[in-house]
Amino acid sequence: MMKENYNGYELQTAWDDGALGYGFRIFDKSGAEVSKSIDPYFYEENALQAARVAADALSEQE
Repeated sequence: MMKENYNGYELQTAWDDGALGYGFRIFDKSGAEVSKSIDPYFYEENALQAARVAADALSEQE
């Protein structure tokens, strides 16, 4: 599992046995989950990059 603080969010990636790939979850400052991946990623780095893009989109919505 990888964790990264990015743009005020905590990004987490982890392997999902059911999806046979990596997924991500995004948490706000209070620890509430605000977004997660739908599709699996073959590489963990790709899941983390997708999480950054999603976090950027969340920041733009604020």
